[in-house]
This record gives sequence, structure tokens and C-alpha cells, in this order.
Amino acid sequence: MIETYKEKCSDVYDDYRLLSVEVDTLAKLKFSTNTDTESGEVTYSPDLSPSNLESRIKKTDIIVAPDGRVVYPQSLYLVSKLRGEAAVKDTGSIAKGLLAFTRYLDSTHYPQFDDGHEIPCDYLTYKSLSKYEEEGAPWRFAEFLLANCNNIEGANGNEAFSLSTARSYMSAVIGFYKWMQKYGYIKNNDRNVVTHYTTGAVHHELNQHDMLAHTKSGSERTYETSNIMKMFPKKENTPAHKKLKPMHPEHKALFNEHITSLPKTTKLIFQLCVEAGLRIDEAIHFPAHDIGNADYSDLETVPVKITHTKGSKERTVAIPIELYGELEVHKESHTQLKNLSKRNELVQAGSEIDNVKYLFLSNKGVPYSANTLETHFSNLRKQIREVDSSWYYRIHDLRSTFATHWLWRESKERDVDYDYLMDELAQLMGHASTSTTEKYIKYMNKLDDQINMAKAKNRKINGGWS
Repeated sequence: MIETYKEKCSDVYDDYRLLSVEVDTLAKLKFSTNTDTESGEVTYSPDLSPSNLESRIKKTDIIVAPDGRVVYPQSLYLVSKLRGEAAVKDTGSIAKGLLAFTRYLDSTHYPQFDDGHEIPCDYLTYKSLSKYEEEGAPWRFAEFLLANCNNIEGANGNEAFSLSTARSYMSAVIGFYKWMQKYGYIKNNDRNVVTHYTTGAVHHELNQHDMLAHTKSGSERTYETSNIMKMFPKKENTPAHKKLKPMHPEHKALFNEHITSLPKTTKLIFQLCVEAGLRIDEAIHFPAHDIGNADYSDLETVPVKITHTKGSKERTVAIPIELYGELEVHKESHTQLKNLSKRNELVQAGSEIDNVKYLFLSNKGVPYSANTLETHFSNLRKQIREVDSSWYYRIHDLRSTFATHWLWRESKERDVDYDYLMDELAQLMGHASTSTTEKYIKYMNKLDDQINMAKAKNRKINGGWS
């Protein structure tokens, strides 16, 4: 079931993480009996019998603890979502929601501090329920998500969830609890309340032009809403530019200082995001064919075409010459050549359809997974926060860091307004429309207004003007 489990767990992790596995959804558990000839005692030996149907082999993520243990019952629930009437094609969003929930539960087992004062541990588990829904683990997790939404007024946590992500995570957790109640993992009574529900109705007017309207019995659809989901606003009312969280220069300097502790490949992938504006999936699938084919030593940035993009639209990105040099060295490294050889074997054997030669390959000859990079970034974040606790960014913040730093630098060098650079930035970022790029322009204009206002206040305080 878990073909790469032992190998992946040989690495050292200090956080819960997702592990991709393949599951035979029609495998059956069979028991054989063994009788002791002397005592007559009968024992039973379980054995998992595979279905041997390739169509029933499906992929999902499970949750693994820092010590390598599989986390139950969360992982069992994820596997269960692959079969039955409620089966889903992709468990990715559910897995991320349960991972966030599992990490939150674990955090309550360690001291928390607020303004220097220690907050007692709650020691929550998924079984932490009472007759009051507000005291249960699901409700407390909802409060945690809301406190860490980057677009809800009053949120003051260290995380940076979007409202849609927070709602998705909470919905996944509620589904998990419904499943546990159904199969008896937790008691379903008035002393173990997950959340209360209210029933509503939506009325639909019948189409008077529908010839069969008289055969349709009702125009009313009922639905249930949990008190927990009611806590989440329905719409995001924060402008797009206010959701951005690029690194300011001091924090980027810390990033550059500590990124050298990462594995070489991981370091280069993150550098492509922060120095060339690539999305993480674009950096993972960065092509190797154009690297090292020409001498660009007289350029400050090297143009490289990428095809694995959002929307599959080819675009040219600009790689700083120093970073490009590191990519050339990596391409010819012993490790990369060895991994490329494994990839060629997979392609020739027909087990790998994609025959593109990527610059970054794992020791299995395939591109890195986003989950692996998320784990590395989480470890990097913890390392930097030991130096500066205010350093809290996510992988997608690397891309906005590139955009804002590029705008600031080009605006100063060319002596032009940010708006003048919008079309060029849109091409570098791979935006289909400049309306998407506009949020970076608004962010920088707002930042300049704040800086100018602060300078004006300082001049006034120092008697510069009256």
C-alpha cells in the first residue's frame, strides 16, 4: 500500500506531513485459522487479499507524524473517501484540511505565549468534545482559522489562510467528524456535540414555459448549515493587493542567509520562485534543455523559455546571471546525471509518459512533489523564526516578493511610475490579463504612500516644517 514509506521516513522531519500512497480500493481482508496441536487453541491470521484490478488502484495522501507513525483515524478517513457513494476523485483538499487540523491539535500540547505570559496547554485531541459545541476541538479549530485569515478584519494570528481556504479546511474537518460518528470512532450523543445544525430552504420558481412543469412536485430545496460554518463570512471583502505578503528587504536578507542550509536542489527551486517569479509548480518542472547551451556572461539576466505553466502557455522568464550559473553547475552534477539516467529508464519502460528532461529530479527520476517542498519550507521557516519570530511566510509569498522587489528596482533605475511597468511584469509573471498584475502595482503605490507619510511625520517632529 505504501511503496515509498520507509524511504521517505528515513529523512528527519519535525512536523506532521502528507505522504502520497496508492490504495487498492477493492482489497479484502481474509482470515486463516491455525490450531495448536497440543492445546487445541485456535488463532486467526489476517491477510490482505488484493483485487488485482488496476482500475481500482487509486492515489491519496495520508498523514504521517514526525516519528513516522501513520496518524489515525485521519488517514483511514482519507482512504475511505476513495470508495463508496461518497467517493471523490481527488482527496488533496481534504488532506490539507485534516493536516492543518492535526497540526493545530498537536500545538495545544505545548505552551503558548501572549505578551510574554504563558497560556496553559489545552491538550486537545480529535476526541475533545463536550455537551457545549464551543468547547469542542472542531469549534476551537474554527476559531484558530478565523484568527489566522489574512482577509478578515481583526485577525491577528501568525498564519495566512485565505477565507476560501479556511472554509475548505473546516468543511473537511466537519466531514471527518460525520464519518467518525457514523462508524463509531466517537460517541454521537448530547455529551459529545460536534456542532448543531439549522435547516433552511431555498425556493425555486417553476419555469412557466416548461411543458412538464405540472409533473414537478416541489420548488423547495432544504439544506443544513452547521453553527461552525456560520462563523465564516460568505464573501472575501479584502482587496487583492491587501492579501499580498511579500518579504521586505530585511526579511529577504534572512531568507538568503538561511536558504543555504537546504539541500541544493530545494534551494535552487526556491530561488527561482523568489528571483524569477516562477510558481512553485513551474519551478519543479523547470526544463533543462536550454541551460548551458550558450554563453550569457555579458548579460545581467538570462531569458529562458518554460512551457509547464498555468494555462500551459509558453513564456520567457528572466533568470539572474548568478543564479543561472548555479543552474548550469547543477545540470552537470553527478547527482542530476544519475537521476536523469533513472528518468530515461522510466521513459523507455513506458512507466513515465512525460519525456521532458527536467532540471530538478528526485532520486527516483521524477520531479519533486509540492508536499516535499512545503515540508522543506516549513523547516526553513522554523529555523529563521528562531532568529526573528516575525518572519512568517509561505511558499506562494516568494512569487509576490519577486514582483514587488522587481517593481521597486525597475522603477528606481528607469525613473518611471509602477503603472508604466505593468505590461512587462504581466509577461514575466505569466498573467493572461494585466488586471491580475494590478494588485502588485496597487500594493507598491500604497507602500510608497505609507513611506512618504512616515517621512513627513518625521520631518514635522524634527521641525522640518510647521
